[in-house]
Amino acid sequence: MSEIVLYDIPRKDLESGPWSPNTLKTRQALKFKGLPYKTVWVEYPDIASVCQKIGATSTKTTPDGNPLYTVPTIYDPATERAVSDSYTITEYLDATYPSTPRLIPVGTEGLQAAFYAAFQDAGFFKLIPAFAPLIGTLLNPPSAEYFYGNTGRKEALAPWRPEDPNRDEFIQAGKQGFDVIAGWYEKAGEGKLFIMGDTPSWADIVVASYFASVRNIFGRNSKEWKEITTWHDGRWEKLLAVLDE
Repeated sequence: MSEIVLYDIPRKDLESGPWSPNTLKTRQALKFKGLPYKTVWVEYPDIASVCQKIGATSTKTTPDGNPLYTVPTIYDPATERAVSDSYTITEYLDATYPSTPRLIPVGTEGLQAAFYAAFQDAGFFKLIPAFAPLIGTLLNPPSAEYFYGNTGRKEALAPWRPEDPNRDEFIQAGKQGFDVIAGWYEKAGEGKLFIMGDTPSWADIVVASYFASVRNIFGRNSKEWKEITTWHDGRWEKLLAVLDE
């Protein structure tokens, strides 16, 4: 089988691991399904031209009405198709490779999509102030300039700094949010690792990808990540061990 091409945004230190939670969702989905793939690194300013070249469609529209191209995007040489958006990619992989483990079980499509929105509101958005200011410092100059040049993003990051004395407070606020999410997981039953019990699904990929992103942004040996691994009896690190390693 030919390798699927995954388009991702690089960082200065590639050995520290991919940083984007969105592309990590697709990376983890490909790993879980056992589908061979390779990574093509694309700097932020080049995403649109690369997507257009391979025939990928835009995923959003800018405020001024122009198409916005994003990653993750994949190109599958077996079908000669380009697909963008992590959820859409997972739907494509489930449909195109039915002999691989399914990540969006039939009948749960709406619930999986709803989980993603609820997860962001309950936990992930609360943790953003702790790590988002670090992202620009990790990127290569072309992507860093694009990252900070985005007016909306620049304004959103303005209250926070890469070396923020309030980071510990932000992390504790994040934990309170993940207390709620841990409660959802506990409903699956004692000792169950996945939201559906014994079966991994898209929802688990969402959670694992965000924790992988936080780990790779802070660094595996950082005090911030070491603290996060203690949350909820190490539940999130255990989930990563299955879906990201």
